[in-house]
Amino acid sequence: MVAGLPADLRREAEHLPYRLGLTRSPSGAWEDFVVMDPNRDLPRYAAEDPARPGHCRLAVGQLFAYRRAHHCAAVYGLIADRIADGQVAKSRVFVRLRDEVLRAWIRALGVATGSPPRARALVGAALRATEWGNARERRALVRARRRGEGTLSAREYFTFTSAKLRWFGATAHGLLLSLGEPGRAGALRRTYDIFSIALQCIDDALDDASDRRTRGASFPLALGLPSGGLLAAAPGLIGRAASLARAARFHEFGLWLERVAATLERWPIPGDPLQSSLAAAVLQAAAEEVHHG
Repeated sequence: MVAGLPADLRREAEHLPYRLGLTRSPSGAWEDFVVMDPNRDLPRYAAEDPARPGHCRLAVGQLFAYRRAHHCAAVYGLIADRIADGQVAKSRVFVRLRDEVLRAWIRALGVATGSPPRARALVGAALRATEWGNARERRALVRARRRGEGTLSAREYFTFTSAKLRWFGATAHGLLLSLGEPGRAGALRRTYDIFSIALQCIDDALDDASDRRTRGASFPLALGLPSGGLLAAAPGLIGRAASLARAARFHEFGLWLERVAATLERWPIPGDPLQSSLAAAVLQAAAEEVHHG
C-alpha cells in the first residue's frame, strides 16, 4: 500500500502507526496494534466454504486481492477514526494520507470484485454509515458532559458503534455479495457488528477514567452503568456472535469467537458483582434487539 502512495507521502506513511498513537515505538507495525485474527484477515473467514469447513472458496490470487482491500480499509478507518476523535491533529499530511488510502481501498476492492462501480457503492455506503455513527457518538458525549449520567441508551450506543465501524467489515461484506450470498453477507455483518461492539465495550470500560479526565465524559457515565458492567457484557456478546457465525456456517470464525469468549469469562471484573451482572444483562439485551439474528 505504501508503495502506491505519492512519493512525498511514502516517508510520512513509514511510521504511521506510531504517529497515530497506536504503537509505542516508531518501528511499530500495524500488526502490533491489530492483533485479533478476524480484524487482520476477515476476508479469509468470509470466504470459507460453508459445506467444507476450513476450505477457502476463492483462488489464492482473488483472496489476496480482497485481503489487500481489507487492509486498505483498516488503515483508512484508523486514520479517519483518530482524526474524528481528535486523538491526532487534523493536519494536511494526515488528511492527505487518509484520502489517498481511501482511494487505494476503492481501487483494491474494484480489482477484487471485478466491478469498480460496485466497489464505489460498497465503500460509499460504509463511509455514510461511519460519518453518521461518528456524529451520533460526538453528540452523545456532549450530552453527557452537559447533563450527566444516564443520557445515552444502550440501544443508541450499539447502533452508532456499529455504524461508525462499518468500514472494517465492508470488504468481507462485498466479498459475499459478489458470491451471490446476500443472506450470509447480512449474517456476517451482524456477527462482526456484535463482536466489534464487545471490543468497544472493553475499550470504553478501560478508558472510563481517562475519558472523564480528558473529554469531560465517558461512555459508562453516559450510559449510567458501571465500567465493570461493560467488561462483564463482553463474553456474552462475543458468545452471541459465535452462535450467529455457527448458524450461518462461518465455522472457523465461530470457533475463534468461542475461544475468545471463554478467555474473557476468566477476566476479573472490578466493582460490585451484582451491579456489573445487571448492567451486562441490559447491554446484552440491547445488542440482541439491535442485531436480532
